[in-house]
Amino acid sequence: MRIKAYAILLAVALGGCASSGPPMSPSPAGNAAVAVIGTPFLLVFKTATCVLTLAVAAPAAGILALGVDPYSQGFDYLGSGVANNCGPPYVLTPTAG
Repeated sequence: MRIKAYAILLAVALGGCASSGPPMSPSPAGNAAVAVIGTPFLLVFKTATCVLTLAVAAPAAGILALGVDPYSQGFDYLGSGVANNCGPPYVLTPTAG
């Protein structure tokens, strides 16, 4: 019963965020605050994603090295995935709006 109440409360709260009113003007100070507060979370999520990517890419590269991929397209695919998930940006930058 409690979980349903929390789910309804969450749905109502998120419904209020999705209003169809006029778009708000961007706030440079607000964007900077979000960037400062969000950067540690970005680092945590990026680190976790990178570790998981490497945990999948390493065995896949070993399988590809056995000669399963004669055109080396698999290595290109793995390399671009690692670059996307482990590469920059490491800091959120606010947009000027």
